[in-house]
Amino acid sequence: MEKQSLYYVIKLKEDLSQRQRRSPSYSLRAYARDLSVHPATLSQIMNGKRPLPLKDSANVARVLKLGPKERTLFLESIHKLKVNLDDIEVDPEENRLMIDESYFNVIAEWEHYAVLTLFDLKDFIPTPEEIARRYGITENRADVVLNNLITCGLLRHGKNGLEKSQAYVRTTEDTTSVALKKSHLETLEMSKEKLEELDVNERDFSSMTVAADPEKMTEAKTIIREFRQKMSALLKDGEKTEVFQLAIQFYPITKNTKH
Repeated sequence: MEKQSLYYVIKLKEDLSQRQRRSPSYSLRAYARDLSVHPATLSQIMNGKRPLPLKDSANVARVLKLGPKERTLFLESIHKLKVNLDDIEVDPEENRLMIDESYFNVIAEWEHYAVLTLFDLKDFIPTPEEIARRYGITENRADVVLNNLITCGLLRHGKNGLEKSQAYVRTTEDTTSVALKKSHLETLEMSKEKLEELDVNERDFSSMTVAADPEKMTEAKTIIREFRQKMSALLKDGEKTEVFQLAIQFYPITKNTKH
């Protein structure tokens, strides 16, 4: 483990130290009991031989009674050990179907990508009723979306019913598109609703304000796109039961003084 990744171990040792200061007979086994972690596992964690399991991290942070800043650093130090962007391999771009402006509705209206993604879920039944239930839209709207996806060739009738014709779909980049503008506006509106609707443990909204050279915009876009692809590669494994939306915004908020 790298030194900067050991924040959660430091906090555990500090907390144990304080407990033992109040009660010298307080043991590591008793600490493991209070944290709801197996004693052998806790011993390895404290010695830096294994990370704290993600499934236990939120409860341990609660038991430690960490403040907002400490809790954030505590959980981040655990998550950084679990995920390394350099270790994630993405599929080549040529394996992704690029759709253009002729698919206006599919690009512009969020339900199309959302319904297409449902086909990646375990035990999904592609019916208007099921789609309407999943997304809170009408059955008629769900039926229209299905027909649009079939018409443009993104869905097809296979041996076992409807199926995706392409594993991955992408749009054009850095080109003026009315459809993409509409899509981004719909995504922003949806984000506002989810910010109010979802519990903080079910979402991640973050922002960063930084001074930068505008000439680095192209490089920044490249890194953001690589991040999106690696997120997609990371999440393609496991039992898929829900559909998520990832939105990243990066733009200047100062006036351009060059013009």
